[in-house]
Amino acid sequence: MSVASERRYYDDAYTTAFPGRVAAVGEHAGRPAIELAETWFYPESGGQLADRGTIGAAGVTDVQSDDDGRVWHLIEGDAPGAGSEPACAIDWARRFDHMQQHTGQHVLSAAFERVREIATLSSTLGAERNVIELAMDAIDWHTAGEVETAANRVLWEDREIRLHWTDDQGVKRFALRKPPAVSGRIRIVEIPEWDVSACGGTHARRTGEVGAIKIVGWEKVRGNVRVAFVCGERALRDHAWRAEALLESARRRTLKDRDLLAHLERAADERDALAKQLRGLTARLLADEAAQRVGRPPSGVAECAQERPREDVRAFALACLTAGAPWVVSAARSPEPALVLGRAKGGAGDLRTLVPALLEASGGRGGGSPDQVQISAPDAAGLDRAFALAAERLPALVAGA
Repeated sequence: MSVASERRYYDDAYTTAFPGRVAAVGEHAGRPAIELAETWFYPESGGQLADRGTIGAAGVTDVQSDDDGRVWHLIEGDAPGAGSEPACAIDWARRFDHMQQHTGQHVLSAAFERVREIATLSSTLGAERNVIELAMDAIDWHTAGEVETAANRVLWEDREIRLHWTDDQGVKRFALRKPPAVSGRIRIVEIPEWDVSACGGTHARRTGEVGAIKIVGWEKVRGNVRVAFVCGERALRDHAWRAEALLESARRRTLKDRDLLAHLERAADERDALAKQLRGLTARLLADEAAQRVGRPPSGVAECAQERPREDVRAFALACLTAGAPWVVSAARSPEPALVLGRAKGGAGDLRTLVPALLEASGGRGGGSPDQVQISAPDAAGLDRAFALAAERLPALVAGA
């Protein structure tokens, strides 16, 4: 049985180039992979993404560990042979970004506990943003800002981050934020007078290297709150695009940036009022059009518009029935080819009997009830075929012929 790789990143997250020795060449999850006798590459675990880099001429596209504790470096390109000693290099920009995110997560989770006595239930460090799930049912920007400020003060103080190794007995002397998830040999990450956590991830040497922590949103999940945040260079990039969007939007409207939100709220209110007014006018126009088409005495209506929204196709059909039409075929070729068949309540015939033929003619889908059927066609040609069929068969069906 192969001996598990020595994981050097536990004690040294800053080595990015080293001479490797290939212990085994094989596969992991069906992909070519290399095992090194000792490695500084971090395998995906604990909510932290894996490192990338190169082993010799091969690119390392992922790093995973198996149930036996072996670290497999998944590769693309020519694999060096077992026993060879290729030069290895880790993508430092990616590694340092992950160090910033993981260290920032420790600081932020401890801030929620210290400022608001809220525990972190889980954490995930993503490729673009990170999340922590918190044991709380609601959060607001005031709370987020208060916690965020406390967390960033710890970064500004540039505290040293200390690593400790201990065991199941020795771990009892540490005031851990939560119990360790492993037993045996346990690694402790300590931010003095702030946070003590059992963790196997890569971390910065000092809190100042994290740069900044920024909460960027949250959502409710399972009765808790999932908070999204970014750290370091990600926080800078996030601030840059948000500031550009805010300031440019305000400039285009000749507003001060602080007035933009109120302006958008007013615009949304005006839009909603206009939409309500438009719906009312549309309903009146459809009712007038329907009354004219139905006539006196009332007759059936077959109407296919070149362009009419799907909801108006149905509204026109209902307006015709309200005006006394015994039956109606309402359709539109665009923007979405749609067809609605209807008959007066209590009338003869089950409109569902027409559905198979209409679906075959249109090539679309649909269904309905005894007195109303709706069909969606993939194109105008299919809609035209279905409309012609409905206009031919529906009057006879309703008449009981």
